[in-house]
Amino acid sequence: LGEVTQQAVELILRAQRARKSNPRHVGGWRYTPTSNDSDLSISIWQILALVSAKNAGINVPDHSINLAVSYLKRSYFSGRNARGIPINMSSGFGYLPGQRPEYAMTAAGLLGLQESKDELSPESKGSANWLAQKEVNPKTERWFYFGTYFYSKAMRGEEKTRQKTQEVLLRLQKDDGSWAGNSSPERGAGRVYSTAMALASLNAVKR
Repeated sequence: LGEVTQQAVELILRAQRARKSNPRHVGGWRYTPTSNDSDLSISIWQILALVSAKNAGINVPDHSINLAVSYLKRSYFSGRNARGIPINMSSGFGYLPGQRPEYAMTAAGLLGLQESKDELSPESKGSANWLAQKEVNPKTERWFYFGTYFYSKAMRGEEKTRQKTQEVLLRLQKDDGSWAGNSSPERGAGRVYSTAMALASLNAVKR
């Protein structure tokens, strides 16, 4: 297993080194190992994979994780002062650098910073503030289940998070025990996906 995992890590690292057409995308990933751009939804899974592999004793260079964290921070939507520190301390992460914050991307970005031991950064604090005030509507969020999975893990230390996650998800559960997506992307992903993400979210906030 260690040998196979190391090979998987090497693939992720090679993909991160692919030449990017925009410097703001350096350090991230997209849909194929040779992609010349990056987005947060794909990058977050690679960051979590690298951190988990490193914690398991697999060789993962710190430089690669630091590059990924820098990419995450560039996806935080805010102006910056002369020292490069975000001005807006209640904002979040966009799908691409420079795009406005979204529920799913902000929750994913926050968890990525936490898992990378960067939970005290301004971007981490600002996104936590934004999520704490965010009113989530399952009918209008394009990636509600995706976002709620990351939200439940990133904000699990707050009692309000536990209550909100349980109330919303249990209300959406179907009579056969499954969950179904409301937006077209998550409807297309199917009930197995939605149910798996809902269960993972509930597990993250259970006592």
